[in-house]
Amino acid sequence: MTIKLNPCSSHGKRKQKEEEMFRLICYLSFLLLSITTVYSEQEKSVYDVLKAHGLPIGLLPKGVKEFKIDETGRFEVHLDQACNAKFESELHYDMNVTGSLSYGQIGALSGISSQELFLWFPVKGNSS
Repeated sequence: MTIKLNPCSSHGKRKQKEEEMFRLICYLSFLLLSITTVYSEQEKSVYDVLKAHGLPIGLLPKGVKEFKIDETGRFEVHLDQACNAKFESELHYDMNVTGSLSYGQIGALSGISSQELFLWFPVKGNSS
C-alpha cells in the first residue's frame, strides 16, 4: 500500500489558517473599535452634550460630579452640592437634576427652581 502526499493539501491548510487568522483579526479590530467608541461617548461631559444639542453650556452650573444620558435623551446630572445661579432671575439647582434633552431644548426638568420676587417656582423646561 502506498500513500501519496498531495503537496497542495498543506498549502490549502495554510491558506485556511491564514483566512481564520484574518477573520479573527477583523473581529478583534471591530470589537476594539466598538469598545473605544462606547468609551469615548461616555467620556463626553455634560457641557459637550449641551453644545452638541444646540444649547448653551451655561444652562448647568460647574461642579457636575456625574452625568448620564440614555438613547432617548433622558438625562441625570449629579452636582457636588446644591447651588444658586443668577441669570435674569435667581435659579436654584438641587444636587440631582433630571430631564429630557432634544436638539435646542430641555424638557421634563426636575431639580431646578426659579425665584420670582420672593417665591420659588419649578423650572420645567428651556429652549434656545
